Amino acid sequence: MSRSSRLIPGVVLLTAAACGLTAPLTSTRGCPDAEYPAADSSPYFVPFGVGTVLNIGLANCSSSYHAEGQPDQFATDFDLPTGTPFLAARPGVVSFVQEDQPSGGGGSSPLLVGNGVFVDHGDGTTALYLHSPENGIFVEEGDTVAVGDTLGIVGRSGLAGYPHLHFIVVADFSGYPYEGVPVSFRNASPRDVPLRTYSRYEVTPP
Repeated sequence: MSRSSRLIPGVVLLTAAACGLTAPLTSTRGCPDAEYPAADSSPYFVPFGVGTVLNIGLANCSSSYHAEGQPDQFATDFDLPTGTPFLAARPGVVSFVQEDQPSGGGGSSPLLVGNGVFVDHGDGTTALYLHSPENGIFVEEGDTVAVGDTLGIVGRSGLAGYPHLHFIVVADFSGYPYEGVPVSFRNASPRDVPLRTYSRYEVTPP
């Protein structure tokens, strides 16, 4: 299959793009009343290589489009330089790829503003990895991926104001607005559940 995107008729996804619209805030500890899996039993691994130092931007129930009650309330922004490879956080099948939008922001696709890749986990959940630069996705629709497989590189396409990977897992995906799922990561140090806004972590071996 071609690496160009396959649009889903009638679905418009205007997501996480306003990740760059931040406001000063203190570190937060996730969404109130959300049930997060324990790190030891989580099926999700940090989507970056072992040894990577992570700067977390907006995380769960912080502000802007990540605020409590918003579709992206369970999203996490990994603030890393343009060109940093990101990896599959969980096994699955690549269900959508878009990589023809401008690297510096904007775009005109009716489905997704900016570039990204979606991975279907086969249990009703899909992980969205967003904001890659043009031609910055390294897998194709239909590919089966394992934990740690390289999916693409970090960028700032769409409405992102700075380079980062916007990561969210959604249930029964059919477009935006979607229903996010609270997740934790097995291999972040320190092992905060969930990862905290404006905090720093290191990726440890699985």
